[in-house]
Amino acid sequence: MTDEAVLLLGLAIALVAAWGLTSLWPIGPLIRTNHRGRHVPAVLGLAWAAGLTPAIGALEPGPALAGAAAAAALALAGLADDLGPPGPRGFAGHLRGLARGRPTTGILKLVVGVGGGVAVGLVAGGGAVRVAATAVLTAGSANVANALDVRPGRALKGAILVLAAALPTLWGSAAGALAAAGLGAALAVLPLDLRERGMLGDAGSNPLGFVAGLALALVLATPWLVVAAAASLALQVAAETVTISRIIEVSPPLAWLDRLGRVRK
Repeated sequence: MTDEAVLLLGLAIALVAAWGLTSLWPIGPLIRTNHRGRHVPAVLGLAWAAGLTPAIGALEPGPALAGAAAAAALALAGLADDLGPPGPRGFAGHLRGLARGRPTTGILKLVVGVGGGVAVGLVAGGGAVRVAATAVLTAGSANVANALDVRPGRALKGAILVLAAALPTLWGSAAGALAAAGLGAALAVLPLDLRERGMLGDAGSNPLGFVAGLALALVLATPWLVVAAAASLALQVAAETVTISRIIEVSPPLAWLDRLGRVRK
């Protein structure tokens, strides 16, 4: 199957799944309160994950297969977080809970994300620096996407830009098929996210960020890969301190992109 077909099929599957889930999930444990106080089903991440299935046939031993496995594990860990009671925000809160003998599902996501990043880095290879940078970028991107998923469309827009930029270089490879399916699925669920018909939830934002980070890691030269890895760490620190929302608000281009297509108050 060509990457064009994978992209279109991923889009179609995710679109059908997204419309079905948001229409049939008026109540339940995955209902969340968004930034405007509206009750929204956190099911779009499940629809996005369904859109990755057309890429399965193209996967082969290598970083794409390792990345897909890590994304699946992150989706399950994220779903456990979505289904559980609200926990502390940020890694500092989760680490404090762990220190008190009360591990959270956030710690589970951290372990899965870091473990998946290390596995992908080792499989992708390229020397110690490149392995470490790949691990940091993929795991960090999963966390950043989760931090971005506090406003409609924000995490999806970021992932779409990264996947669209990386896809021409990856075209025709197993990683290209994974990126194409991820891009198509993200485009499918974006309108529903923007219209507040649903949200990604942790089951979607974490694997979405991981796949975007993997695509970026595979196309960047090592010096730029190190820069990207450092940027992902800086964004994580920002999410824990000043918040990414504040950074976006003080940058007119980012604020414009962030508001683009969103429901007006």
